[in-house]
Amino acid sequence: MKFSNSFKTAITGLKTNKTRSFLTILGIVIGIASVILMMSLGDGAQNLILGQIMSMGANNVFVEPGAFAGGGDMTQQMMEGMEIKTLTIEDMEAIEKDPLVEMVAPIVVSVSRVIYKNNDEKITFYGTTPAYNKITDVQTVLGSNFTDFDVQSMSKVVVLGYKIKEDLFENENPIGKIIRIKKTNFRVIGVMEEQGTQMFQNLDEYIYIPITSAQRFLLGINHVQSSVVKIVNQDKIDEAVEGIRLMLRERHNIYNPEGDLSKDDFKVVSGKETAAIMNTVTSILTLLLSSIAAIALIVGGVGIMNIMLVSVVERTREIGLRKAVGARKKDILYQFLIEAIVLTGLGGILGILLGAIFSYLVSIVLTMVLGIEWKFILSLSSIILAFGVATGIGLIFGIYPARKAAKLSPIDALRYQ
Repeated sequence: MKFSNSFKTAITGLKTNKTRSFLTILGIVIGIASVILMMSLGDGAQNLILGQIMSMGANNVFVEPGAFAGGGDMTQQMMEGMEIKTLTIEDMEAIEKDPLVEMVAPIVVSVSRVIYKNNDEKITFYGTTPAYNKITDVQTVLGSNFTDFDVQSMSKVVVLGYKIKEDLFENENPIGKIIRIKKTNFRVIGVMEEQGTQMFQNLDEYIYIPITSAQRFLLGINHVQSSVVKIVNQDKIDEAVEGIRLMLRERHNIYNPEGDLSKDDFKVVSGKETAAIMNTVTSILTLLLSSIAAIALIVGGVGIMNIMLVSVVERTREIGLRKAVGARKKDILYQFLIEAIVLTGLGGILGILLGAIFSYLVSIVLTMVLGIEWKFILSLSSIILAFGVATGIGLIFGIYPARKAAKLSPIDALRYQ
C-alpha cells in the first residue's frame, strides 16, 4: 500500500472516532500550551530584568559592603549587607579621585512614614548626594535638587518622588512645605519627574535626602550601605573595577595578593556582571518552569498510547479484515503511527496558538498589575522546540500500539468479538 493510501486510511480512522481523537489531542494541547506559556514568561522576565539593569547605566559600577559570596540567597545577602559597616563616605570620596571614575553617589536607604498635616504615607527614603540624579539622569519637575552644600551642612531638605507628592499634597504646591519623617522636620525643595517602576520598585514613591542628614537624623549611622559609581568609559569598566578593589583593600588594610573576592569586606560589581548573573538566574528559572510544564506533555503522550491501545482493541476485527484482503504488517504499522503523529501534530499546532494567546494575555495582565512594561515574547526556538517535542511524543508513544496492531494474526483478529 502506498504511503498516501495509508495516510488517507489513518485520517478516515480519526474522523470515525472524533470524540476519542479530541480527547487525545486535548492532552497534547495542554502540554504544548503550558510549555509555550512558561518559556514566554521566562523570556519576558529575562528581558524585563536585563533591561532594567542596563537602564541603570552601562557605565555604572556598584560598590556594596560585605564579602562577595558566590552562592546563597541573594536577597538575604543584600539585607545582611545593609547592616555591614565596612564602607564610609570617605571611601567613596577616595574612589571618586580615580581618573577612571566620573562620579560617585553613596547611598543609605530605609523605610519610614512621612506625615504632612493629616496625610500619612509609608515611603522609602534614599540618603544620597546630587551625583545620584546625574548618574540616573533624573530631573526635577518642581523646585530643585539638593546641593553638595546641603550634604556638607546636613540640611534638613527633601526632594519628593512624583507619586508621594500627589499622595501628600494633591494639588497643593509642596515647595517650601514642612513634612515629618521619624519625628524630624524636613523642608520640601523639589519634586522628581515620573520614573515608573524599576526592579519591581516604584521609584515615584521614594523620597531623596542628603546622605549626611539621613545618616545623622534618621538612621544614626556613619557607614554607607551601597554606592553607584559612574565610569568615564564603558571600555574601562573592568580596569576601573580592579582599581577600586585595590584601592579599597589598601584603605581597609586587607592583604589579598591573590585577589580572592571572598576575603574582601566589600563587593564591586559592574552592571555587565549583574546582567550576566541575572541572565543565568532567569535562564535556570525558565528551564525549571518549562521542565515542570513538560510533565504535561509526557502525561499527554501516555494518554495517546493508552487511547491508541484501546483503539487497537476496538478495531481488532477491522485489522483482521484488512490483513485478510492483503494488507501487510507495515501497512497496519504505518496507519497507526500516522494516526498518532497526526493527532500530536494537530495538538501541537493548537497548543502553540493557545500558548501564544495565553502568553499575550498574561503579559497584559502583568503589565497592569505590576505597573511595568512586561513585553510579550514568543521566540521561534520555543515554537520549533514545542512542535518538535509534540511530534516526537506522537512517534514514541505511538510505536507500541502500532506494533501491537501490526502483529495481530488475521485469523485471531477476525474471530475477535
